[in-house]
Amino acid sequence: MISVKTLLLTRPKAQSWALVKEIETGFPDKAACLVSPMMAITPVGDLPDTSKFQAVLFTSVNGVQAFVDLGGMAEKCYCVGGRTTQMAQAAGLDATSANGAAAELVTLVATDLNAEDGPLLHIRGEHTAGDIADNLTTHGFTVEQAVLYRQQACALTEAARQALAQGDVQGLPLYSPLTARRFAEILTQNPDWPTQNLTALCISQNVGDIVRNLGFGRIEIAKAPNGAEMLALIGRFLR
Repeated sequence: MISVKTLLLTRPKAQSWALVKEIETGFPDKAACLVSPMMAITPVGDLPDTSKFQAVLFTSVNGVQAFVDLGGMAEKCYCVGGRTTQMAQAAGLDATSANGAAAELVTLVATDLNAEDGPLLHIRGEHTAGDIADNLTTHGFTVEQAVLYRQQACALTEAARQALAQGDVQGLPLYSPLTARRFAEILTQNPDWPTQNLTALCISQNVGDIVRNLGFGRIEIAKAPNGAEMLALIGRFLR
């Protein structure tokens, strides 16, 4: 008998549905995906003159999309992980992946570039993690930040709320501290929802710590803070 587990996917709409496709392809008949984005991505701000920067830094696919939509071009780009890099390369950008999180991106840039060759531009949303600009500044770089999108909170769908209230969700992938904090707020407002059979699948230890005291049956952490390892973690959970 095949055991099917219900996953609640809370990433922004496009990223959640891309994850659904990956799950259905990689782990057929193992999961029922319930999509309820907790964030909507809204473009904001203007793109600065990119010609003065020696490189552009991306920490999310949303940043790449906003940059491209505004007609941004760059001779050299550095991306936090594989998926962000793939999107940048698909848009025609010369992008290199740090294959990790903010710390790995800082290390790659500091090793690969010379601060004397010019400033850097970090494309980001209103909410960000990792202190990339501050950390690169300690290496002597000048970093300008361009906020090009807003992460607006979304309410859970009625279907998601009912499934959580009835204990019908087994897995909750969490890809960011922001989403983890918002989900924690929702659980605090609904203390009667059963969570003892719910497993939080977290992209990092930082995310896991945010939901540590919410009564989850289990908290599992990806081996590395990137999309590929999150998919692998989901796969292990679905076995």
